Amino acid sequence: MEALYLDLLTALNEHFEQFPYLFGDRPSLGDFGLLGPMYAHLGRDPYPVGLMQRQAPSLYRWVERMNRGDRDAPEFFGAGDDFLPGDAIPPTLLRVLQVLAEDFVPETAAAAATLEAWLATKAPAAGEPAVGRLAVSPGTAQFSLRGVSIEALAQPHRFYLLQRVQACYDALTPVDQRDVFECLEQVGMETLLALALPREIRRQQNLEVWGEVR
Repeated sequence: MEALYLDLLTALNEHFEQFPYLFGDRPSLGDFGLLGPMYAHLGRDPYPVGLMQRQAPSLYRWVERMNRGDRDAPEFFGAGDDFLPGDAIPPTLLRVLQVLAEDFVPETAAAAATLEAWLATKAPAAGEPAVGRLAVSPGTAQFSLRGVSIEALAQPHRFYLLQRVQACYDALTPVDQRDVFECLEQVGMETLLALALPREIRRQQNLEVWGEVR
C-alpha cells in the first residue's frame, strides 16, 4: 500500500510540474475534492507532509496554492485563467487515474460481491441504516493487489458515492457517454460505470439507508 501511495505521489507530482491545477489554469471541483485528503490527512501531519515535500514538491506546491486566496503560481509563466482547450484531459492526469484504479477497481468489485451476498441473506428493510454505527457490518472482502491478498471492510458508502457518478453518466448524451467510457477504458475504470448493488442507498435524516430492491 505504501508503494502504491508513493506511485500516486509521483504521478500527481508529474502532473503538477506541468499544470497549476488538474485541468489547466483554473481550479475545478476536482481540485477542491482532491484537496480534502491531500491536505487534511496527508499535507499537515509531520510524517506524510515531509514525505510529500521530499517526494512530490510540485504536488505540495499545489496544496499550498489551493489554500491561498490568490493565484500563487509564479512558476507557471504566461499561464491563463481557463481550463484546457476542448476540455482536454492531459496524459499526466490519465496516469493518476491509472494508479488510483489499480486498487480501487478490484476492491470495489470485491466489496460489491460481498455486499450482494450479504443483502441476499440479510435482506434489510428499506430505511434501515446502511452506513454508520447503527448499521450492521456486512463483513470483509478479499482482493489481490500487486500479487498480495488483501482483506478489507466492504463499505456500502463507496457505492452511495458511486451511484452519483453513475447517475451523472446516465444523464449524458450518447456522444458524451462514449467519450467518458473511452476515457475510463484507457485507465482501467470502465467497469465502475456498471458496478452497482441490487439495492440503492439513499439519504434519510442525514443518514445513509437502504432503499428498495432495484
